[in-house]
Amino acid sequence: DRSNPLVTAYALIGLSQARANGFNVDDQVIEGAIRFLRRTLQREPIGARPSRQELNRQAFITYALAVADAGNFPHAVQLFDRRDLMDTYARAYLAMAFNLIDPRNTTYTDTLLSDIVSRAVVSATGVHWQEESPDYVNWNTDTRTTAIVLKALVQLNPENQLIPNVVR
Repeated sequence: DRSNPLVTAYALIGLSQARANGFNVDDQVIEGAIRFLRRTLQREPIGARPSRQELNRQAFITYALAVADAGNFPHAVQLFDRRDLMDTYARAYLAMAFNLIDPRNTTYTDTLLSDIVSRAVVSATGVHWQEESPDYVNWNTDTRTTAIVLKALVQLNPENQLIPNVVR
């Protein structure tokens, strides 16, 4: 099959985490995935009217590159400037990407986390997130959104009061 940016991004995350945990991963495989994803971002520049799905995908790819220590801060800032068009899960990926690229700079992560927390759906049985519409192009569901947001909260704000109710 032809290379797919989503599959490649997932593979890059898995391979990068495996390597970080001591497994032997061929550097050429990692570098090939990084080159492919960087070309993907160059082929899909953030235009005047990007679609929600395009921005969501770019946020995920930006996160995958950051996991592989190949993050692009200027591109992440461009995405941040268009965050109002992104789904909640994409904002969570972007927040985690900023944290990986520059953990000391919380300007962007704090704003993104505030956006995310303000979208929480609180009920008697717990906390979750719902998107305005499904993003099937990028394989997303509301359950996945909630899981990604939980990951972001645990990594970026582990004392957040919502976490126990999200887990519930």
